[in-house]
Amino acid sequence: MKDFAGGVAVVTGAASGIGLGLAGEAVRRGMKVVVSDIREDALQAAASRLSEDGGEVLAVRTDATKAADIEALAQAAVDRFGKVNLLVNNAGAFVAGLAWETPVEQFDWVVDLNMKSVFYGVRAFVPRMIAQKDPCHVVTIASAAGISVYPGYASYSSTKHAALAITEALYLDLQAEAISNIGVTVVMPGMIRTAIMEPEKTSPAGLDLAARSRFENRTVRAMERMMTGNLDGAMSPQDLARAVFEAAAEGKLYVLPNHDSERHKAVGSSIGVGRATGVDPYAPILAGMMQSMARAEGEA
Repeated sequence: MKDFAGGVAVVTGAASGIGLGLAGEAVRRGMKVVVSDIREDALQAAASRLSEDGGEVLAVRTDATKAADIEALAQAAVDRFGKVNLLVNNAGAFVAGLAWETPVEQFDWVVDLNMKSVFYGVRAFVPRMIAQKDPCHVVTIASAAGISVYPGYASYSSTKHAALAITEALYLDLQAEAISNIGVTVVMPGMIRTAIMEPEKTSPAGLDLAARSRFENRTVRAMERMMTGNLDGAMSPQDLARAVFEAAAEGKLYVLPNHDSERHKAVGSSIGVGRATGVDPYAPILAGMMQSMARAEGEA
């Protein structure tokens, strides 16, 4: 898509953070917007804000972990606006935990939200986009954790790697089938100034993430402290949104906003090469990470 004006955008997880930033950028570019989130009050507040900014907005409460809800979201968008030109698979959550301590129910929820929701979005929206035949685009908000893995990232990195692979597969399938009206972009940012470190805001009550008992482990606690300690200087959702729309307009498959420094490229390249050649790349990466964790814990 080179011209977004007059198109229809659907954004999941749009009540706050990156999702709201993307919805706002869609409005600024002249698109009609369908926003979805599991939090009804926050969703309605976001829709009101977007409407006040001049947008034509439809809010649809959606549990992105349920295929039926995503299908209903797609139908609601078409019923209201007649089409969908831009799908942003944005809904997601971060919960740190050691690989052998993460509760099964917690892991399943992160898988459903970060990975399966992307697949559900592709299943629900892409056939409609193919039938439309007009310019369309699918964006997946993955993460730099789709390239790298750090201590405590057992669920987060595995699901973001999977979200990346699903989106790459979509791109290749469209190319192989000579379907030329749909572009694909996968976004792999580093830290963004959002409340992603508060997973309890969208998690099922039964997981009891608000208790934060996972912080009893030093590694998990240090990782989350390190990430939250960097939020003030992190990229804003609005800046990220502009980068995403520019990448989509240019037809880029990959965009790595705020994670494209030479150091980040070196880390990502070493991991990719290590995986391809059977060489363990993690010793220097872990050494640097352990130093950062110690600083976060006040130990250095």
